[in-house]
Formats: sequence, C-alpha cells, structure tokens
Amino acid sequence: MKFILPALLALVGICTTAYGQNDSNAVVVLHTKIDGFIGKNQNDSVIFYAKTALELSKKINYKQGIAKSLSSEGIGYMHKGEYPKALENFFTALSVYESLKNKNGILVQYGNIGIVYDNQNDNEKALEYYSKALEISEETGDRKHASIQYCNIAIVYTKKGMLPKAGHYFMKAMEMDSIMGDRDGVARNLINLGSVFLDRKLFSDALGYFSRGLAIAEEEGNKSQMAGCLVNLGYAYMDMKDYKTAETYMLRSIKTLEEVDDLNLKSEVEKLVSDFYIEAGRHKEAMQHYKAYVSLRDSVYNEENTKKSLAAEMNYGFEKKQAATQFEHDRIVYELEAENKLHRQLRLFLIIFIVLVLVLLFFAKRAYDNKKRIAEFMGSESERKEVLLQEVQHRINNNLQIISGLLTLQADNAGDAKLSECLHQSRRRIESLSVVHELLYKSDASLTIKMYQYINQVLDFHRSIALAGTSKVTIETTVTDTGFASKYAVPIALIVNEAVTNSLKYAFDANTGGKIFISLLPVKNEAGKWRLYISDTGKGLPEENNFRKDSLGIRLVSIMSKQIGGILTKSNSPGATFEVVFTMLE
Repeated sequence: MKFILPALLALVGICTTAYGQNDSNAVVVLHTKIDGFIGKNQNDSVIFYAKTALELSKKINYKQGIAKSLSSEGIGYMHKGEYPKALENFFTALSVYESLKNKNGILVQYGNIGIVYDNQNDNEKALEYYSKALEISEETGDRKHASIQYCNIAIVYTKKGMLPKAGHYFMKAMEMDSIMGDRDGVARNLINLGSVFLDRKLFSDALGYFSRGLAIAEEEGNKSQMAGCLVNLGYAYMDMKDYKTAETYMLRSIKTLEEVDDLNLKSEVEKLVSDFYIEAGRHKEAMQHYKAYVSLRDSVYNEENTKKSLAAEMNYGFEKKQAATQFEHDRIVYELEAENKLHRQLRLFLIIFIVLVLVLLFFAKRAYDNKKRIAEFMGSESERKEVLLQEVQHRINNNLQIISGLLTLQADNAGDAKLSECLHQSRRRIESLSVVHELLYKSDASLTIKMYQYINQVLDFHRSIALAGTSKVTIETTVTDTGFASKYAVPIALIVNEAVTNSLKYAFDANTGGKIFISLLPVKNEAGKWRLYISDTGKGLPEENNFRKDSLGIRLVSIMSKQIGGILTKSNSPGATFEVVFTMLE
C-alpha cells in the first residue's frame, strides 16, 4: 500500500426551531461560514467560529446547533492533528444527537470517530465505527454517506493487506458516486483503486486509475486529492525504476500541499518522499524529508494522545449509562417536588395578591399627587431648558466648524502628502458629526435625525471630490426617510464616510469612471432589522490577509458596526462591498 485518501463526512444541516428567531438565524449564518472554512481547510477559523456558534446555541438552548457546533469544532481539531480534543467533541456531539434521535447526526459522528481512529492506525476501532455509520446510511437510504463509508472501510482493508476486499469496496463507492454525480468522490476512489493495483504490482492499471483521478481532482481544484495522487504516481514510477519521473511527481505533491492545512496528510507525504529518496540512494534528501515527517508526526500522534482518545470514548459510554439511571430517579423526585411546590405556590400567590393590591392603591395615590407637583414644575422649567439646549447645540456645532477649519488649514500647509491626507480624512469625520448637530439644532423634533437628509449632506463633499477628479465617479443613494436616534445615525454616517473615502481613494483607476452605491433600508419581514449596504464598481478589496493593519478607516468601520450591534461583512462583487446588518432597539 502506498497512499490512500479517506472520505470525510459532510456535516448535518441545521433546521431553525422555536427558539429566538434572530439568535437561531445567527447560528445558521455562522455554520454556513464554518462549512466554507472546512472546504478550504482553514482549520483555525473553523474552530473559532464553531466555539462562537456553540456559545450562542447554549445560550438559547438550541440543541441541534450545539451538536453541529461540537462536530464542526471536532473536525477543525482533527485536521490539526489534535485527536483527543477531536474525539471529545465528536462523542459529546454524538450524545446530543442521540438525545434528539437524529439518525443523520449519529451517522456523521460515527464516521468522524472512525476517521480519527483510522488516522491513529487503530484499524479495528476504525472498522467498528465505519460499520456502524454504514448500517445507518443503508437503513435510511443515504447514498452519499454510504459511499463515504464504503471508501473508508476499503481503506482499513487496504491497511490490513486484504487487497481484493478493499478493491471491491472502492468499486462500490465509485459506482455510487458516479450515480450521484459526485466528481470529488469519483476522483478519490479512482486514486484509491490505483493504490490497490500498485500494491499488486499491476503498474499499467495503477497508472490508468491515477491519471483519471488526477484529471478530475485538478478540474475540481481539490488540492488534497491532487497531492495524494501525485505522490502515488511518484511511487509507481519508482517501482518501475524511473527515478527522474518519480522525483518530479513527489516534489509536485509537496508543492501542492503548501496550500493545504492538514498536518496528517503532510506528515504521510513527507514519509513517502523520504522513503523514495532512500530507494534512490540519495540519503541527504531522504534525511531532510524524514525530519519534516517526524516533526509533523509528533504534532498529530503520540502515546498521550492515544490515552486521551481512549478516555474520551470510555467517558462517553459511562455518562450514557449513568444518564439513563439518573433520569428515572430524577423523574420520580421531580414529580413529588412539583406537587408540593404547587400547593406552596397557591398559598403564596394569595398572600402576594393581597399585598400587591394594597401597595398599588398606596402608590396610585402617591403617583397622582406627584404628577400634579411635576406638572406645575415642568411648566416653568420647560421653556428655560429648551433655550439652554438650543444654545448648547449651537455652540457644539460652531466648535466643530472651527475644528474642521483648523484641520483644513493644517492639511493645506502640511508639506507632506500622507499627513495632509490624514488631516483631510479627520476633517471629513468631524464634518459628519457637525451635520448631526446642525440637524438637531434646526429640527423641532430634536431626538431623531432624518437619515435621507443626513447621509446626503455627509456625501455632498464626496460628490464634489468625485466630480472634480480625472475619473468621473457618481454616487447614488437609496436611503429611507425614517428618523434615527443619534446613537445610530452618527455611527452609520461615519461608516458611510469611511467606505466612500476608501472607494474614491483606491477603487478607480485614473480616467476610468465608476459608481458608488449606498442604501439604508429595512430588512423585509424582520421587524427592527436594517441593512446598510455600500458598494462600488471598482477594483475590489484586497485579500483579507492583505488589509493594512494600521488602516484607521477599516478599523473605524469595524468599531462603528459593533457600536450599533451590527454584523459587518466585507466582500468583492466584483467591486468593494461593505454590508452591515443591525437591529435598531426601541
């Protein structure tokens, strides 16, 4: 046997329940992101978002969300080689799915547990859990998971040297994947069948299967499958004594794995490449790759991990038996306590009702007297406070205008382009605040700000810059005329200011026109929820990792989004897009 590609089970989908709709929707959104990270092998992101989803699911007692969050976190740990943590998550998720009687969830956890044992070379345990998963998938008619289990069971038989039996299961898996149109599954099983024929020294058959599997993996962009197939091709040519061709495939495999965050896969490939160089008599290169293999292996497998894995399974079994016994005992005790509690509550309710009636009568009389005194006092104070408030607003607005003017003078005389730009950006932020105070000062209803008027006043300066530049950029708005409290209006205006500044500065090439769109509208069928959307037709944002860490504008957008309790999403479609979804509380 050379190299075999295991099949990883897909996660169970989430259905929303009667729990807090917004919170459960947030869990669904998080798991959509997690599934994307799993597909890209971004395991640290998988673990982070899974922990976040788990915390939110526990808060609303959303058991389906709890189970999936645990399973997702376990997959992240499994790919990082932290097998005890992975097993602990999978077994805990299994318990929750069993309590929900969710067969699909139970099936997935059996398969994931089997993969962990498989990676630790515990063939019997792996075969046990793969078989349990296969039994449920056949019972429920789930072809996708049945195919995965056929593949993984075949891998175990391959490791045990039972090659004809392994080939039989690989063929069953491939036939099922072909029926479902699962190209990744077809590629995986073609590569694995090639490994079986390679072990039997049937080189022509092996090369044929490898070539077909590699072609599909390249079309689908599956780096893990490509790396496994390349190293197998290297071994085939090594067995045929064509060392030059073999080395080419070996090195291509390692190069491909640079884009894959799977320590176990990298460890196996490094070991196979080391073995190749030993066979080729190049011991220096063999030692280099063996050192890399040892380093990766020690990260994913050691004796302590094995002990912790066994402890996790034993703990699951013990807790399951203990829970069944404890449940019956607790049920009897609870029924007795509930009966006694009902009698106590009825007596207490009667006493509290009488006391409340007396208290309400007392406070009603007191409130009536206070209301008369307050009405008299407010009549004399109202006019004085209105005058003071208008004066404060007027002075604040004047001071903001002075600050803006000083920043303009400093920017024009800075003598340094970068410093001048920073001062101009600060001036625009001050002007966004100044517009709020001007609107408050002029408005009769001083507690709210009309967002259509406010945002368009903030954008007036940007429109003048856009029209004055060499590249003609237009700014279009679709903004509600609803009044917002200043605690929402100011952060929204600052977000718009920073996003539009970013677009004008970076999105458009010289002499190339474009558009910037801003919309602020309520989300349909979701009371109190709003969506702020800013996009342009320019070049788009750079990759996430290339954002400048010192970018004050980007940090301000993130801070202001959090201030209003919003969820910020940055993307390219194809130009730069900023979306903030938030709930406006009363």
